Amino acid sequence: MSDLLCLATIALAGLTQASLQLSFGALILLYHASMGRHRRKRTRFLAKSYIWGVGTVSFLMICCLAFLIDTIMGGALSILGLLILVGTLCAIAFVMWGLYFRGTGTELWIPRNLSRYVSRRARNTNDNLEAFSLGMLSNFLEMPLSIVLSLVAANAMITMSSQWQVLVALLFAVLSIAPLIYLKLTIKTGHNALEIQKWRQKNKKFLKNIASSSFLTLALFIIAFWVVK
Repeated sequence: MSDLLCLATIALAGLTQASLQLSFGALILLYHASMGRHRRKRTRFLAKSYIWGVGTVSFLMICCLAFLIDTIMGGALSILGLLILVGTLCAIAFVMWGLYFRGTGTELWIPRNLSRYVSRRARNTNDNLEAFSLGMLSNFLEMPLSIVLSLVAANAMITMSSQWQVLVALLFAVLSIAPLIYLKLTIKTGHNALEIQKWRQKNKKFLKNIASSSFLTLALFIIAFWVVK
């Protein structure tokens, strides 16, 4: 596979992960609660630490999976392995259409006790290390959906020239946290977290459709450029 095709695959996988909503929602909660307790500068540091936590998990996950694929499979996945990934992506897309959000709010599919735990942690985060660990936790909790994206990206990464592999792993991580960076910049320019949450509430069907469609688009991309080649 050409490095350009692999780069496009990794970028698309990273953008698909960016469409997931758990880390974004937790950051909004962190902002909303922290603004009432801390000075603005302190809140920005907490948000930055949180985003670093999310991005660190994304980076480590693609690197670990690339190592495992290369070690166990001796190279990139076979056509059968790719078809399994495609089937998983399609299954997740269809499940998300019906089950991603729970009820009339923006509460997500994860078990309620975990959802309440994340909300409580987000509202009570007071230091950078706690914010960093919360970011890591939010990424881990959505791993039932995101791990297939990391597998797709890791499989593409190991077929690239070695000098590019760390850079594309970083690219995947940065793209996966792009909405969090955008949220941070939006609040910095004067918007507040409550306004953004109201927008999410009003447009949650749109957000769900974007996420589901992203998974399907990635599946079709793999079929077109990796399976049928």
